[in-house]
Amino acid sequence: MKNDINLIELLDQAVGLVKVKEFDKAMSVYEAILEKDSMNSQALSHLSIIYLMKERYIEAIDMIHKSIKILKPIIADYQNLAIAYIALRDYENAINAYENIIKISPNNSETYKLLGNAQIEVADNIGALDSYRKAYELEPDKFESIYNFGSILATSLLHEDAIRYLREAQKIDPNHIECMNKIGRSLSAIGDTESAKVIYQKLMILAPDAVGPYTDYASCLFFEGKYDVAIKKVKEVLIKKPNNDVARTNLGLFYLFNKNFKDGWKYIDSRILLKNQIDVTKRYEMLNSFFELDVNKKELKANERIIILGDAGIGDVILGLSMLKEFQKKFKNLSAEVDYRLVDLCKRSFPHIEFYAVRENRHEMLIDYDLSLFDKGIYWGSLGKYLRQKISDFPKKEIKFLTPDKEKVNEICNKLKKDKDIICGISWKSSANEGRHKTALLEDLNPIFILKKTRFLDLQYEIKKEEGRTKLEKAKLIKEKNIKIEDYEDIDKFKDIDGLTALVSKCDIIVTCSNVTAHIAGALGKKTYLFVPFQRGKLWYWHDAEGTSIWYPSIKIFTAKSNGGWGEVFERIAYTIKQDLKL
Repeated sequence: MKNDINLIELLDQAVGLVKVKEFDKAMSVYEAILEKDSMNSQALSHLSIIYLMKERYIEAIDMIHKSIKILKPIIADYQNLAIAYIALRDYENAINAYENIIKISPNNSETYKLLGNAQIEVADNIGALDSYRKAYELEPDKFESIYNFGSILATSLLHEDAIRYLREAQKIDPNHIECMNKIGRSLSAIGDTESAKVIYQKLMILAPDAVGPYTDYASCLFFEGKYDVAIKKVKEVLIKKPNNDVARTNLGLFYLFNKNFKDGWKYIDSRILLKNQIDVTKRYEMLNSFFELDVNKKELKANERIIILGDAGIGDVILGLSMLKEFQKKFKNLSAEVDYRLVDLCKRSFPHIEFYAVRENRHEMLIDYDLSLFDKGIYWGSLGKYLRQKISDFPKKEIKFLTPDKEKVNEICNKLKKDKDIICGISWKSSANEGRHKTALLEDLNPIFILKKTRFLDLQYEIKKEEGRTKLEKAKLIKEKNIKIEDYEDIDKFKDIDGLTALVSKCDIIVTCSNVTAHIAGALGKKTYLFVPFQRGKLWYWHDAEGTSIWYPSIKIFTAKSNGGWGEVFERIAYTIKQDLKL
C-alpha cells in the first residue's frame, strides 16, 4: 500500500514540475517512477514527450513503444513516433507511423502531406504521388496542397498535368520562386522553351543570386541549338560560383555535345557530386569512405586496384564498355560493377575482368562484393577522360565488343527460320527521363515498313507501367496497313539483356530510337539506322546531326530538323536503307 502511495505522490510531483516547466526535474521523477513500475502508463507517456523535447529520440521511441503495449495507441502516439523517426532520418518507420495515423483518422490533409514528404525521402515517388493527391483532394484550395501535388507530378514526368496544378498554385502565390521554377522546368521538358525562358528571365530578377534560373535558361538556349550563347551563360554563372555542380555539369555536357572532349571531361564529373545532393543513401560518400574516388581529377595509377562504378543506365554502361579493353591496357588490376542483367554478357565479352552484379532496390544500390578490396574508384561515365580527348582517339572502323550467348543465338536461328529477306530489327520507344522526345509511334515508321524483301522483328522492350502498349500498336498496324511486325516471344526484352543481345545479333539491320537497343546494336557492329530528336532528348554522345556515330561506327544517325516532331526522318532512313542494301 505504501508503494502505491509513493507512486501517487511521485506522479503528482512530476505533473507539478511539468506545469511550472521544470522538465529536467520532471524527467528524473518519471524515471524514478519507472524504476518502481516499469510499465506505468502515465510515466511512459509523459516521459516520451519530455525525451522528444530534449531531442533524446531513441529513448522517446522506446517509451512510446512500451506505452502502446499496455494502452490502445492514439493519434498523438504515432505523431510523436513520426517526429522522432524523422529526426533520426528513419523515414521507413516514419512512414509506418503516418500510415497508422491515417487508419485512425483518414481525412487529415496534413498527415497525407507529411507522409508524402517522407516517401519522397526514400525515393518512393509512386507512394508520394498518391499521398499528395489525397492531401490535395482534402484541401483543394490550399496553396501547399496544390503545389505539392503539382511538384510530384513534375517529378513523375507528368509535365502537362504538373503545369496545370502549378499554375493553379501560382494564382494563390504569384511570386513563389520554387513554384515558378518548377513550371519553367516542366515547360522546358515538353519542349516549350520560349515560355520557359520567359519564366526564367522573371526569376533572374526576383532571385538574382539563385543559380538555377540562369543554368535552366542556358539549357533552353542549348535545346534551341544556340550552343555558343548557352555556353557563355553557364560560364557567367561559374565566374560568380566556380564550384556550382549544376553549372559545371551543364557546361561539361555542352562541351561534350560539341565534341570539345578536352574541356568537357574537366567538368562532367560534377554530375556525381550533383547526384549525391539528392541521393538519400549518399552512396558517393559511403564509397569514398572505402577508397578514393577519381572525381573532378585524373589521378589513377597503373598499379592500383580499381573498381569501375555504376552511375547511369545500361546504355551508358555499354558506351563505357566500348573503351574497356583500352582502359585495361592502362590499368591492369581492374574490376567493374554492372547492372545484374549485364553480368553474364560482360563476363563472356571481357573474360579477364571481374564483374560484380548491382541491383537497385527502390533507392538503394545492392552489391555483392567487398569494397575494401580496392584502392580507387572511377565511374563508367568518366572513362573517356583517360581515353577520348580528341576525335582521333575514337575507333576508325566498325567495332564489335559484345559476345552473344552461342546457345541462345542458335536457338533463335532455329525459330526465326531465316529466308532470303532482310531481317530488320526495330525499336521505337524509350522509357528514360527524356523518353517522350526520343520515342516515336510505330505508325511513324511506315516509310520503312514499305521496303521490299524485308521482314520486321520487334526488339522493343517494355517497362511494367507500359505493358501491352507495343502489342496494341502492332495490332493497329496489321489492321490498318496490313504490315506485320514479328515477335520473338521467348525473350523478355527488358529483363533478359543477354537474350536481347542474341536477338539483335541475328538481325541484318537495325532501325531504332535512342535506347538500350541502339547501344547493343552498336556494340555488336550491326548496321544501324538511329533516329534522334532535334535537341531536347538528344543525348550528348549522338553528336552528329546526320552522319556516322564516332562511338559506334556501324551506326548512322538521323536527326529531326526541329523540336516537337520527326518530320521526314523516316523517309530519309528508308531511302538510305535502299541505297545501302540495293533494295
